[in-house]
Amino acid sequence: MTVSLWNRSPAPPPLDADLAIIGGGVCGLSAALHARRRGLSVVVLERHAAGSGASTRNAGYLMRGMADNYAAACDVLGDALAQQAWRWTEENLRGLQAEGVASLPSYRATPSCLLALDDDEAAQLQRSAELLQRDGFGALLVESGPDSAWASGVPLLGLVNPGDATVDPAELIAMLAAGLGGSVLPGQEVHEIVPASRGAAGRCIVRTGTLEVRAPRVLACTNAYARLLLPPLAGLVDPRRGQMLALACEGARLDYAYYANHGHEYIRQLPSGVIIAGGCRGQFAAEEVGYEDATSPRVQEAIAAFARLLLDRPIRVLARWAGTMGFSPDGMPLVGPVSEDGSVWFCGGFTGHGMSLGYRTAAGAIAGMLDGESADPLATAFALHRCLAPGEALPAAGG
Repeated sequence: MTVSLWNRSPAPPPLDADLAIIGGGVCGLSAALHARRRGLSVVVLERHAAGSGASTRNAGYLMRGMADNYAAACDVLGDALAQQAWRWTEENLRGLQAEGVASLPSYRATPSCLLALDDDEAAQLQRSAELLQRDGFGALLVESGPDSAWASGVPLLGLVNPGDATVDPAELIAMLAAGLGGSVLPGQEVHEIVPASRGAAGRCIVRTGTLEVRAPRVLACTNAYARLLLPPLAGLVDPRRGQMLALACEGARLDYAYYANHGHEYIRQLPSGVIIAGGCRGQFAAEEVGYEDATSPRVQEAIAAFARLLLDRPIRVLARWAGTMGFSPDGMPLVGPVSEDGSVWFCGGFTGHGMSLGYRTAAGAIAGMLDGESADPLATAFALHRCLAPGEALPAAGG
């Protein structure tokens, strides 16, 4: 990220803190709350307004696991890590509930339901149900339901996570930010990070156009935008655009927050009756890469076609939008040091599941920074050095 000469103060005023956090989305705000409870003074630097990236552009799912199913996760990650990851997302929801998310007007205890639209996915969901039962997770296989998705006759099978929830993500961000007061500084785009070993008096230096923050530690929670600030993360966190629609659909009713086609498509209903639908990125994967905040006709029509198919009735588009997500190589978040001296850390790469992973992953990042990398077992499993070869830690991190 760059800042022109004209937008820089000649001598930015220094601001001291115990921890500088870059990025004011779900992850960055959560990290700040966890750090404050450890007694640290915190500054959160956000280039626009809190949550202005993917954190307020998603569908508002607070679900267990990830969009794909448990059987697929066991195959890719191994049984032990998949089980830990599913527990991690359960802890994520409990943590947000402890913060007060259930008191928000938009919060609903809405079960999520993974829908199989073909025989192969139906077989995976059946296997997932068996594995979830084996590992002590509550789940329910359903072959029919009372709402509009099932009335269409399209789904073959559903796997219900009964303990999940939904929320307006903008309300969630406002709640988290309110708990931090004046520690969140909007309009502060970071253009330079100097690690502690090269900073002033053993402190990192973080510079924006109008401010200089000095802190012993820096945590970058920029997710999809990581490589713009930390170039060596290119290839580890890739920006991929997601698109969504808000729809009016007379007479439609959705009792679950649905994921379909291995999570590539999703649809749920707001308390107002408005339908939120998104996805279809996989059909146009090569086009849906990068940071452009724009919708595209082909993806938008594919989402609308999916909604018409599942709801089996006419729809009317009320709003269209897009957001950029950060994808990691294996779909798991990345946590760990990115400077040779260990003073600069990264937390992100949520692969579209920041709502379900960000709060708990941020807690792991804070524990790792303060207590050592092995302080939180699952954070260690997610550690950045899984993907960085020896010697690839950032030598200068922007300096």
